[in-house]
Amino acid sequence: MSKVVKKSSKVMPNSQTVQRVSGSQAVDKLSKIQLSAEQTQLKTNVFDFIKSQLSNYSGKPSMYVIEGDAGTGKSVILNALFNDLQKQAMHASANDVLKGTRNYLVVNHPEMLKLYHQISRSFPYIKKSSLERPTSVINNLRKTESQCDAIIVDEAHLLATSKDAFKRFYGDNHLKDLMELSKVLIVVFDAKQSLRMGSYWDDEPGNGSTLSAFYESLPAENKKWYRLKQQFRVVAEKDTLDWIQAISTEGKIPSFPESVKSGQSKFDFKIWDDCGAMYHALKDKNDQYGQCRVLATYDFPYRLDGKDYFVECGDNFKVRWDRYAPRAILPWSERDDTFEEVGSVYTIQGFDLNWAGVILGRSVGYDAKTDSIKLKPEFYDDHAGFTKKKNIRDVDKVKTKIIMNSINVLLTRGVKGLYIYAWDPELRERLSRI
Repeated sequence: MSKVVKKSSKVMPNSQTVQRVSGSQAVDKLSKIQLSAEQTQLKTNVFDFIKSQLSNYSGKPSMYVIEGDAGTGKSVILNALFNDLQKQAMHASANDVLKGTRNYLVVNHPEMLKLYHQISRSFPYIKKSSLERPTSVINNLRKTESQCDAIIVDEAHLLATSKDAFKRFYGDNHLKDLMELSKVLIVVFDAKQSLRMGSYWDDEPGNGSTLSAFYESLPAENKKWYRLKQQFRVVAEKDTLDWIQAISTEGKIPSFPESVKSGQSKFDFKIWDDCGAMYHALKDKNDQYGQCRVLATYDFPYRLDGKDYFVECGDNFKVRWDRYAPRAILPWSERDDTFEEVGSVYTIQGFDLNWAGVILGRSVGYDAKTDSIKLKPEFYDDHAGFTKKKNIRDVDKVKTKIIMNSINVLLTRGVKGLYIYAWDPELRERLSRI
């Protein structure tokens, strides 16, 4: 079903909901999920790489890159790898190269770091101090004039590519500093998830930084690169995965998936012409399955000033943006009260939902001549993300790529279903054609 016509009452949630205090599903997914054969082999290969490089360390760093699209299980592998690494650092025999090693897992994402801190409570050999933001690790190692053994970097596409005095990072590039301060780096990366000019990574040189440039600077014996391809998050048929990939990376609008049109798809994929109706449908799914949320591109005003800001679509949808809650224990996607909020790309990056309802906002229009998405950066409201940096040469190109990356992140969150509403009426009509 591609188009839904359904009248709904105006959506302005204001009820008080009691937050669950049960365990986190996100924690379970990272710490208890069974690895696939490919993931298990990769974990073994990376572990052996760390041991080999530490045994033969000659003063130059080593790097193992794990590249993969959203949902390919990158963080799951990292968690299992770090568990094994820290256990060996504590319990290995005295002549083992890993015995007593000083290792870190870093991620430049506060919600993901919070998740790793929760996971560490179940593993006595992982200390909370070994899980940090990259700036903290860099500044601490600089202060003590020391070098660590291995650093595992999750979401490396979020590493800073320029100075950020506000966040107390005074170097030129997080990765550059991490390479200088560690013997071995394990880097998990997806260029399609860079969302800010201050942490912009791309495959092409000239804007921000390129991971390949750092990688190529190393001797052949000091580096390896592996690309994960199997999709584990979005449980959809290939034609639906191809549809999501085309529209969120190339801006193309392909034919509507045949598996969905025929009613044979196990993935619940719908285009909506009524945002309020989409919200109510998600409410039903959330009541039944949990972890169903509305997300939106950053096209509606939002400020960190303690006030509420709203996402409005049509005459019957007005829901506030997610509230900043740094002390919350559970991730935003799992707190019951957050169904009455709209999540941003920053809120949901790195996390799963059962159903995702995505609002393509004012910056995402339609070009009838090319039958593709037409981006309008002037309507994208993430001013911090668009703050110009010295290493950004083609500002307009980078703005466009950031918006496309944000669309990619949002459309790849739903495990069981994806609902889409387009704010632009022409795009909404075009997406509804089957």
